[in-house]
Amino acid sequence: MDVQRRSWSATLSVTLKPEPFGGSFGWGTAVGGSAVPRAPRGKRVHDPSDGSFVVVNRAPRGQPDPYFDKARNVWVAPWRKADGRLGKPTGRTRAAAEASRNRHIADEAADAKLGSLADGFHAGTTLAELGRWWLDHVAVHRVRVTTWSTYDKQLRLVGTRLGNVPVRKLRADQVATMVSELAKSGSPSRARNVRALLAQVLDEAVNLGLADDNVAKKVRSPRVPKVQRRTLSPGEVSQLLAACDERYSAAVALCFVQGWRVSEALGLAWQDIDLDAGAVRLRRGSTYADGIGMVLGPPKTNRTAGRQLLAPTALALLKAHRQRWLDMREEAVVAWPAVTYDGEELDLVFVTPLGKSMLRQHVDKAIRRAAEQIGIDPSEVGTHTGRRSVVTNLYASGDLDLEDVARFVGHSDVSTTRGYVQSEGERPLMVSRKAFEILDSRSNQLDDLEP
Repeated sequence: MDVQRRSWSATLSVTLKPEPFGGSFGWGTAVGGSAVPRAPRGKRVHDPSDGSFVVVNRAPRGQPDPYFDKARNVWVAPWRKADGRLGKPTGRTRAAAEASRNRHIADEAADAKLGSLADGFHAGTTLAELGRWWLDHVAVHRVRVTTWSTYDKQLRLVGTRLGNVPVRKLRADQVATMVSELAKSGSPSRARNVRALLAQVLDEAVNLGLADDNVAKKVRSPRVPKVQRRTLSPGEVSQLLAACDERYSAAVALCFVQGWRVSEALGLAWQDIDLDAGAVRLRRGSTYADGIGMVLGPPKTNRTAGRQLLAPTALALLKAHRQRWLDMREEAVVAWPAVTYDGEELDLVFVTPLGKSMLRQHVDKAIRRAAEQIGIDPSEVGTHTGRRSVVTNLYASGDLDLEDVARFVGHSDVSTTRGYVQSEGERPLMVSRKAFEILDSRSNQLDDLEP
């Protein structure tokens, strides 16, 4: 076989017939004028058909091969990040290490899709770029940190399906397909929320001239089945509080007697409470934000905020909790961290022995343990069961209309309160009796009817 060497860029003068081997081309020594295929070795294999080189024995995207680290007894699957640095995810097996690397690569790709829109909008601006811009420049000024975090997760769901689609070319059928897939995955409510959020984002696109029409509004939301949720009667609430761990009983009472959200209970400070007057000012909430931890913020609605009277049970439990709180702080080995909000130093009512803000999960577990003790299925109750029970019990009593109940629990929209009602109890019968007292002169005969 004659090989003409003209320069470093010289090519082979003979014609070799390439044979596929393991997804790449391998070439052996010419025998009788033909090449013998062999397994390629090394990082690059020359393809004489076009003079190119093929990278072999490499992971997808040209990543290095995994290797076994004997010192740590783990497999390592290196990968090159976009910034040039080398990541080294590990696993107990080679497959586990490669799976970990694939997750890192996918996460980096998702982050790149949701990168900043430094150069402004243009005809090719994608839905992922618009979503990230909307989060960082619109939503950040309008919603709480926890809501922003939820929006971020939902827009990432959109990004995995439609992120690369230019906003100006987005079609309603594409949005409908995405919503349908989310609903089929087992979460119609999530599909509904994602569609509603996308409609908000596209409203901004129309407003800024990036899109001519909001195609998300043309897509119907999936029907979310009505689920009957568990509520506790006033008698069951009393039993629950009696069985509850004393460290959490005051917080549970605020949820199940006052009708507060658990975030409002966890955001309560002693500076907000007048134990002598039996009153409290609801001024903030404490919620968990991904990557940050517990964060203080304003109440969910303006109607929630303000001065409220404390129920006798809640007041008694707060007084008892106050003494335990003082003892716990005095016994602390390390000084509790300072907590400030809006320039005011606060002493949060519900904290851990280290003085850190109590988590919602702490209260939730206390509720479930107490429920199990009194014979209630713990899987059916949680922190929000209290608010739902308060609304249902007040409305079913027949003494308060829905507007009054909404005012008591701080709902800004009565329709929201209506969704909390799980049972109307004897209210329909009481309404009928009252109506007949007004409309029928013989209504006294109804007294003989059984409820």
